[in-house]
Amino acid sequence: MHNTKKYRRGFTLVEIMAATAIMVVVIMFVTNIAVDMLRAYDGTISAISSNYDARSVLDPIENDFVSAKVFNDNHRWFEVRYDESDTGNLDKMSAPRIMLFAQPKDRVRRSITADSSTEIQGDMCAVCYRLVQKAPFGTSADSPENARYSMYRSILNAKDTGELAIPYIIGSNGKSGSAENQTPNSFWSSSESITDPSDDKKYSLSEWTTEIQNLLVDGVLDLTLIFWYDDYDDSGKRKIAIINNPRIAQYVRSAYKNNYDVTTFSTSIAAGYDKIVFDSNVSGAVSGTLKAVDVSVTVLSPEGKSRLSGLQRQESSQTISDDEFTDLLQEYGVTFTRSFTIFREQ
Repeated sequence: MHNTKKYRRGFTLVEIMAATAIMVVVIMFVTNIAVDMLRAYDGTISAISSNYDARSVLDPIENDFVSAKVFNDNHRWFEVRYDESDTGNLDKMSAPRIMLFAQPKDRVRRSITADSSTEIQGDMCAVCYRLVQKAPFGTSADSPENARYSMYRSILNAKDTGELAIPYIIGSNGKSGSAENQTPNSFWSSSESITDPSDDKKYSLSEWTTEIQNLLVDGVLDLTLIFWYDDYDDSGKRKIAIINNPRIAQYVRSAYKNNYDVTTFSTSIAAGYDKIVFDSNVSGAVSGTLKAVDVSVTVLSPEGKSRLSGLQRQESSQTISDDEFTDLLQEYGVTFTRSFTIFREQ
């Protein structure tokens, strides 16, 4: 009887190397797919976040503009001014203050105190939009990275609107002074103080307009308004009014060529029922009506917000270099635009 031995043949070095190479290729392929999926996911989340931030600004602006009240009484009930001081790296032409009288659906309807709740009559409210750089949650001022470019929307309740704001427009009760000052800005820049019905606390107007309860969204780097109006002349051309910003003026003139007359203003545009006043020049008021507006808002993506905070922390300042800010805007800024008609007859 003979003993037989069976030998099991193993893998050769070449086979092992070939198998390893195939495995590496497969792993790299799967990894690349996973990375692409994660990037697509991050991009989708970023796009959704940016879209949400833009809608948080554009939706209320459209609702307020469409419901705005402009009475046929020769007064200016609407004003946009470009003189904000707390704008950090933002050009003042990118941060207009919008002031008007509207019928916001989300207005405060009840005054709440410790002992009672009282319904506030009326529907017309003074509204103010501000884009400023501020730490929205009251973070210490010595932490630059906490400063945000935030959009605020302040809605004065109907009672205070009638008792405090309107007198500045119509010049009653010793308010406003000369006709040049009878605008919404004369009220929002005044020394008036108000009691917020939501918390029954007293605030100065300037303080209240940037309180946390009025915050819409942070990460807003630009708000551009292009107004369309008629001035009843015989040129046959529709009119456009814009802030005297070379970038905006060049875009408008390029987009609309010679079919429209373009008017630029330096600091403000104010309007009533059939009068438009540029730069507080009451004597040079244009007989016309604002008809429509294009509103563009540029917001930072979540990555951009994080990057901006890091740069401010690195600089130990609420402002960074102009080059860094421009690069940040170009890489992480997303612009959304909406057009709508405004100031329908009341």
